[in-house]
Amino acid sequence: MIKEKKYKIIKNKYFWISIFFFIWMFFFDSNSFMLHYRFKNSIQKMRYNRDFLKKKILLEGSQLKKLNTDPLYLEKLAREKFYMKKENEDLFLVRKEIKKTN
Repeated sequence: MIKEKKYKIIKNKYFWISIFFFIWMFFFDSNSFMLHYRFKNSIQKMRYNRDFLKKKILLEGSQLKKLNTDPLYLEKLAREKFYMKKENEDLFLVRKEIKKTN
């Protein structure tokens, strides 16, 4: 009795049509489940990038404000990053050697 019922379900055309419909909707349709999953992931990545860039903009803005108002910070930055020097001054660069072990 149970085998006959299962056999009828498998033989039923509406069963196969509904299976085909769900497979089509999940994988091949223009609004498929896979496409929504990809969009959701890309939205999360974009939000992360947006937040990162907002923090970076705030940091850069504060540094710009400090550069415009503080001449000592400007001199420090010029000496450290760009290796600039005053007249009648010598500049020596000291670098640490990294030993490679095999």
